[in-house]
Amino acid sequence: MKTPATLLNLDRKPVQRISVQRLFSVLLMAFLFTLCQGVEFKAQAQTTYPVVFRVDMSDYNGTTPINGIFLNGNFNAWCGSCAPMTDANNDSVWELTVPLAADTFEYKFTINGWSAQETLIPGSSCTNTAFGFTNRQIIVGGPLNLPAPCYGSCDSCTGAPSSGRIRFRVDMNGYAGPAFTTVNLNGSFNGWCGACAPMTDANQDSIYELDLDLPLSTVEYKFTLDGWGQQESLLAGSPCTMTTGIYTNRVHTVTGNDTLDAVCWQSCSPCASGPTSGRILFKVDLNQYNGPSFSNVHLNGTFNNWCGTCAPMTDANQDSIYELEITLPIDTIEYKFTLDGWNISENLTQGMPCTQTTSTFTNRALIVTGNDTLDAVCWESCSPCFPVGIRQLASDNNLLKVYPNPVHDVLQLELPLGETLQDPTVLRWSDIQGRDVHGFVTFSGQGNRFNVEALSPGLYTVQVRTARAHRVVRFLKN
Repeated sequence: MKTPATLLNLDRKPVQRISVQRLFSVLLMAFLFTLCQGVEFKAQAQTTYPVVFRVDMSDYNGTTPINGIFLNGNFNAWCGSCAPMTDANNDSVWELTVPLAADTFEYKFTINGWSAQETLIPGSSCTNTAFGFTNRQIIVGGPLNLPAPCYGSCDSCTGAPSSGRIRFRVDMNGYAGPAFTTVNLNGSFNGWCGACAPMTDANQDSIYELDLDLPLSTVEYKFTLDGWGQQESLLAGSPCTMTTGIYTNRVHTVTGNDTLDAVCWQSCSPCASGPTSGRILFKVDLNQYNGPSFSNVHLNGTFNNWCGTCAPMTDANQDSIYELEITLPIDTIEYKFTLDGWNISENLTQGMPCTQTTSTFTNRALIVTGNDTLDAVCWESCSPCFPVGIRQLASDNNLLKVYPNPVHDVLQLELPLGETLQDPTVLRWSDIQGRDVHGFVTFSGQGNRFNVEALSPGLYTVQVRTARAHRVVRFLKN
């Protein structure tokens, strides 16, 4: 007879023990299976679609011989010659089919790898511009059979050229600015890139040239030196320019191959056969300046890129008339006088006879035709100070009084004790810009009283010369 314990052992199955090694193998197999499933899922998600790219070269008139047309884009890392296109039926339409996933792509067509490439117009319908580069753009969401645009265009070929070979030329014979090493061409067609388009002077005649293939369009450009070290300052309204906002550049409409005239630096015209530059003596009279104190007077203009302190003026004979003589090319320039660089600058009013207003800036203007000595003009005025050669003493200004101030009709002048005004013609009446307004002021015939009712409201000065002194005082006409 078996005991209960024996019976129990007979009915119980042996316990199977799983080793650590076997457990690890099972887990590893499960992980690998899961990983394979993930790879399979991912592969299924990367669906690609056939995209047929085409380009029509029938209107191409560039100078680069075509040995092959290539497709370059961000889908092939802009590789150059890795994606050759074919023209099986010799109809000038080149094709290539590329499998692409659903996404947005940029690309362009090139010749002989990167020997030549399309120049696309920013803002055109088939393009996208980013970081200074304009490329074609497509959105892939399924199979695509793209149309065949003309090379360098978003449109179909018309039988006419879609681009032109333009020869740009600039004559540096009249240039009188700082020394330079390289002449560059900058424009809307190269993103104003600075030094990317150097010009050459093969025959050493100081006429620099550069040939570019450009699409049929209107382009803006200018010539620069050493990248953006120096640049042309072009006058708004001149015949070869276009002004957009505050920028005035040269402009040209590309209609086909063209060789442009060699123009003088900062000019729309060829360099003259006569003098190419002039020695100009600038002078400004600060005898009647009554603003904040200063240490140095400077000349700033288009010829020195408004540099601030690079052109200091001097007063050798201590007469408060500051001078500077410089050589300038034959051209029209803008300038003004400043104090301590740009700490203080002249405030010139639009319409003054010696000024020119460009955009929101009113500056003095000068046409350089050769050597010239300019008149010494008063600060912020087109005229000489009155009277010429007499220094204004601040202590004297306080001795001359005008009242009432502000005045509406009759102004009374009160001279220092012992001085008389015999002849009213020794007075000069001026507005705040230094313009003469004598014709609007009449002598009342009694004492030193003057009728100023005809003056427009504003700030004016009256300058008085007696036998003893020259004095200036301001008054407000209301």
